[in-house]
Amino acid sequence: MRTALLTAAAALALTGAAAAPAPAPAGPHHETLRTIAPPTGAALDAEVDPAADRLYVSSSDGTAHHLTVYDTATGAAVGDPVPLPAPATVLALGPGGTLHLGLSTRIAAYDPATGTLADDRIPVTGSVTLLAADPAQGRLYVGDQAAKSVTVYSTATGTPVGDPVVLPFHPAGLAVDTTHHTGYATYVGGAVENGTVVYRNVLNAVDGTTGRLTGTVSLGTTALGSMGVTVDPATRTGYVANLAAGTVSVVDLAAERVTGTLPVPGNPKALAYDPGTATLYAAQTGTSSVAVVDPAKAEVTETVPTGERPAALALDAETHTLYTVAGGAVTQTVRRTPVDPTPTPTPTPTPTPDPTQTPTPTGEPTAEPTGEPTGEPTASPTPTATGTTEPTPTDTTTDTAATPPAPTPDPTDADTDTDTDADAGTDTHTGTDTAPGSAPGTTTVAGGSAGTTTVAAPSPGSALASTGGGTALPLTLAAASFAALGGTAIALARRRQRAEEEPAR
Repeated sequence: MRTALLTAAAALALTGAAAAPAPAPAGPHHETLRTIAPPTGAALDAEVDPAADRLYVSSSDGTAHHLTVYDTATGAAVGDPVPLPAPATVLALGPGGTLHLGLSTRIAAYDPATGTLADDRIPVTGSVTLLAADPAQGRLYVGDQAAKSVTVYSTATGTPVGDPVVLPFHPAGLAVDTTHHTGYATYVGGAVENGTVVYRNVLNAVDGTTGRLTGTVSLGTTALGSMGVTVDPATRTGYVANLAAGTVSVVDLAAERVTGTLPVPGNPKALAYDPGTATLYAAQTGTSSVAVVDPAKAEVTETVPTGERPAALALDAETHTLYTVAGGAVTQTVRRTPVDPTPTPTPTPTPTPDPTQTPTPTGEPTAEPTGEPTGEPTASPTPTATGTTEPTPTDTTTDTAATPPAPTPDPTDADTDTDTDADAGTDTHTGTDTAPGSAPGTTTVAGGSAGTTTVAAPSPGSALASTGGGTALPLTLAAASFAALGGTAIALARRRQRAEEEPAR
C-alpha cells in the first residue's frame, strides 16, 4: 500500500508541475551578425545566393569599381575582388546562380563557376536603374530611367521579350512574383491639372511571358510617394512603400486594389518580404534602421539599427537572414526565434521500504500444521479423482465444536475458505498456503465422508495477493493459514470416524 501511495504522490507531483503555467516565451528578435565592408570604396548594392551560401557586393570609390564575393556563414571574402568596367548600381540573381549587373548603359553577367565576367551581355538604350529576375522562367526585368520603361529580357538569349512597357514617369521600384511570373513596377508622377499640381502613384503589372502591361493600381496622390515594392507570391499580395507618407500600401494583386495600409515611420523605401515567417522588412531612410513589420497585426514589431540611409535590401529566405546596404557597407542580420521553455519534470521519488513488512520467506515455511487427531494417520495430499472414495451416508450435521475459530480477516490476506461441510461436498481452501512436502499449486486434502478439501496455492515465484502491490505476506499470516489447514484436517478426521461408527449403532 505504501508503494501505491508513493506512486500516487509522484503522479500528483508531476501533474502539478505540468499544470503550472510556463513563462511566456520571448518573441522573435533579430541579431546583427556582422557588418561587411568592401575592400575598396562604398557598397552600392548586394545580392544573395542561398543555394551557394554566397553574398555578392558591388562597390565603387569613384574610380575603381569591384564585385566582391563573400561566404554568408563566415562573412569572409571568397577570392579576390572582381574588377568592373563601371559601377554596378543594381544586381539580380538569374538562373544557375548567374549574377546580372546593371552597368548604367548595359548589363554584364558574372559566372560564379568560372569566376569570369561577361560585359555587354545585354545592351540597353538608356540607363539601367532597376533589375529583378525570375530564374524559373528565365526572365530579367530591367527598369530604364532614361527611357521611362520596363523591359523583359530572356536570360538565355539576352533579347527582349515583346516591346518595352513605356510609363508616364521613370520607374521607382521593381519586383517579381516568381510564382505567377509577373513583374511589378511603381512610378510617382506629378502633373498640373486645373492650375493645381497633382501627384499620382501607380503600381503596374507586366506579364513575363509576353512583356506586356496587364494592369495598373492607383496608390494615392502623395508627393514623394510609392517607391519600393515587394511581393508575397503565396497570397498574391503586394507591398508598396510610400516614402513621404510613412506608410506601406497593401495590394490585392489578383483583384488589383488596395486593401490596407501599414504605418511605417522613418520614410520607408526599399522593401523585402520573407514568406517563411510572414515578415515584411522596410528600410527607413530617415532613421538609419530597418523596420520589422507584422502585416497581420499591422504594426512594427522591432527596429534593427543599420548604417546611414539604408537604400537596398537582399533577403535569404532559407536562413531568414537580411542584408542591408547602408552607410557604404552591408549589415547582416538574422532572425532568431527562441524555443519555448520546457519545465523540468519533478523526478519520481524512490519508494521507501516499509519497516513493518516482512520479506518473502525462502524455502519451505517453518510453521507446521498442528492438531492431528490421535490414532489417525496424518492427512496427506492425495490426487482428486472421481470414484476413489466409497459411498457413505450423508452427514448433514455441522461439527462446529471441533473446528477452531477462523483467524481475524486481514485486508491484505487473499485466503478464501469455502466449507460446504455436507460431507459429500468439497471443502475448498484458496490461498497462499503450501503444505510441507507437497507440490506447489492446488493441494487436495482427504476430508469428509465422500468429499475432499482443495487448497489452491501459488506457483513458485508468483506474487502473493496484496492490495498494496507488495510481493510478500507477513509470516504471521502464513502461520495462521497453516493453523487453519491443521484445524480442517482434525474436523475431517472426526467426521470420518463418526461415519464409520454409525452402522454399529
